[in-house]
Amino acid sequence: MRLLALAALVGSCASAHAQTPDIPRTAEGHPDFHGVWESRWLTPLERMDGTTEPTVSGDAATAYVAARNKSLQGEGVALHPEVDFDFAGLLPAGDGAYRTSLIVEPDTGKRPQTQLAKDLGPTLRGIRKAAENPEGLSNDERCLSANGRAPLGISPGSMYRKIVQTTGHMMIYTDDQMVTREIGIGAGPRPAGLPSPAGDSIASWDGDTLVVMTDQIRSQLAPPGAPPFDQKRRVTERFSLIAPNQISFDYVLEDSAMLSAPMRVRYTLVRTNHTVLESACHEGNYSILHMTLGARLTETTETSKLKP
Repeated sequence: MRLLALAALVGSCASAHAQTPDIPRTAEGHPDFHGVWESRWLTPLERMDGTTEPTVSGDAATAYVAARNKSLQGEGVALHPEVDFDFAGLLPAGDGAYRTSLIVEPDTGKRPQTQLAKDLGPTLRGIRKAAENPEGLSNDERCLSANGRAPLGISPGSMYRKIVQTTGHMMIYTDDQMVTREIGIGAGPRPAGLPSPAGDSIASWDGDTLVVMTDQIRSQLAPPGAPPFDQKRRVTERFSLIAPNQISFDYVLEDSAMLSAPMRVRYTLVRTNHTVLESACHEGNYSILHMTLGARLTETTETSKLKP
């Protein structure tokens, strides 16, 4: 009986060891995230209308890709999905299937928006379209925001990230607007009352998973004509090196003003030999003049059509 028990124990240990990926580790024994990583997934953040399933395959996947490419062009956007974007494809889900949304919770694949968020959407789009002043344009157009902050997102300009890791820090450089994010591993929080757009990111190890908590994120400002609102945001990210060349990335976003429930997003980062180049955002320096001028010309044209 003792021999059988020992054999069973050895077998279980061998099985557990076989399931543990042979990943690079630091001198301290933690997973080593050093390198350049890409996340060029065509799968959208939110599941597109017309699809209710979390995964698609076969003809349904082909149709989903076509619908996604059409959505990328958008209204009045002269972009070609195969020329102006560098997405690799839909996010694989195993067994030949593909994910239909990066959002995994709620299971609808949609953002659980509050009524405030739903009401502000049309207001913000109207302000942006009117382009009455630079402040009416989006933060992306003004070079004031980027997907390198918490939580990490996927966009045509943020597909490549370089990670440098030390015992006490992890640095993530995103090529979109050259955002360098500093994460303190085992660090203490900074003094309360010092919010910023990037927030305060502090990490700790949960086994082989690096858990990053980000709070003290500055609240959004209410747009003109909208009542002020209170907003508290917190992001919990989890980085897991599940294979030598693959990071499982998961985050939960809590937003008291815009989300009625926490939202969980999950996707993978793949190691690449891609060279991260300098990315300079100049819309705020040059293009705003042309965007506001274009809006004035549009107003003039529309006004002339109303004249008898």
